[in-house]
Amino acid sequence: MAPLSGGIALIIFIYGIIQKFYLFPWILGQAAWDPSLYSKGLQARFASGRIFAIFPLPTLYAMVCGLLLVFIIHYLFKARGRQKIYWLVLLLLGGCNLFLTQSFGGIIFFTVGVLFYLFVSGVFKIKYLAPLLMVAALLFFLVVALRFSEARELKPAKLRFSNWLQAGRAIAAAPVMGVGLGNYETAVPVYVYPGEPASIYAHNFFLQMTAEIGIPWLFFIVIFAIPWIKKNYKIFFQRENALFTSLCILILFFNLFDVGNYFFVSGACFAIAFSQVFPFAVQTRRILWPTVILAIVLLVNEISVDRQKTADLLFSRREYTKAEYYYLQALRINPFSYRALLGRAAIAQKKDDRAGAEQIYRKILAVYPGQAYANYMFSQAAYRRGALLTSMVYARQAAAANKKNTEYQRWHEFIKTNFAERLTLSGN
Repeated sequence: MAPLSGGIALIIFIYGIIQKFYLFPWILGQAAWDPSLYSKGLQARFASGRIFAIFPLPTLYAMVCGLLLVFIIHYLFKARGRQKIYWLVLLLLGGCNLFLTQSFGGIIFFTVGVLFYLFVSGVFKIKYLAPLLMVAALLFFLVVALRFSEARELKPAKLRFSNWLQAGRAIAAAPVMGVGLGNYETAVPVYVYPGEPASIYAHNFFLQMTAEIGIPWLFFIVIFAIPWIKKNYKIFFQRENALFTSLCILILFFNLFDVGNYFFVSGACFAIAFSQVFPFAVQTRRILWPTVILAIVLLVNEISVDRQKTADLLFSRREYTKAEYYYLQALRINPFSYRALLGRAAIAQKKDDRAGAEQIYRKILAVYPGQAYANYMFSQAAYRRGALLTSMVYARQAAAANKKNTEYQRWHEFIKTNFAERLTLSGN
């Protein structure tokens, strides 16, 4: 594990520095950005300066930095001679990357994990506590300074509290069966009230899992977990398991304040760390083929997602022909990818092919009836055709699916007013 964790840390930490000081300025300096929401979102992400290395989000990368830093501290204590210099350099690089993620949670997760490691491993001495907390506090308040406008208004905390409330509403609406695995992103907009910060995540793994699988399944898992924890919890506090138990603790805190193991890297890290603390004797043949089949299904889906995201990027650069090619590739792999269908509809509108766009929106609504934007656009298409009642139905669905979007609300009110006026005129 020493060369593996040390090598991965060196590569990722150097790339994080390159991303911050070379790639971000270079990308922001590119001309001909399309004024789309996607392009604006990308520009805002790069302009924030929050690095994420090879991962999709800064907070996720902060968690990875925390895991690698715990490994680095573990091997720093064990190293002798010149090896200590290498691990010390990695520690400084990792601390710099953690700071550049500008993640409040990442610093807290790392502090909890490393304190657990120091206590359980036996290397902890009380004289280390004050310097460690001072360094963690320094990092935290430097991040507060960088994100002062957000920190002053407690935006990260408000976002999470709001998302937890929204997840609670989703659970209350479907307590038995849930909204379905992987469907939280599509189901939650209905439960976002005006004035609340929105997110496609519940920012809590356990709340999002309950919203997707339902309360009975959660009870089923808990009933099996509690006896096992009572029997085995002492293993967590054994000195020889300190490294991997501290990783489990760090990831657990990540799951409390984000969707945690829904991210592949987090789930994989937890599986590896947990397997080192609790090794199970299992015949490989029994689990090999189910694992291979599930892995192939996930891999194929990820290839489709990759094609769709490539197309999104090409669309933002106004390369519509190439974008449509990649959207079609994504749909060949996964015909139910509503995001790829939305991209094709947007290209059809750019070409002024309203009839083609309407047909695509019809396909999207067959896959995902609650998709707000597709309902909104189909309502407009129906209105242009003179199908006022159809237009009103879809306008109402768009307004209900996304209560925060003022454009959808105004369109719904316009259609209702127009429909009422026509009824009045026909009555006269």
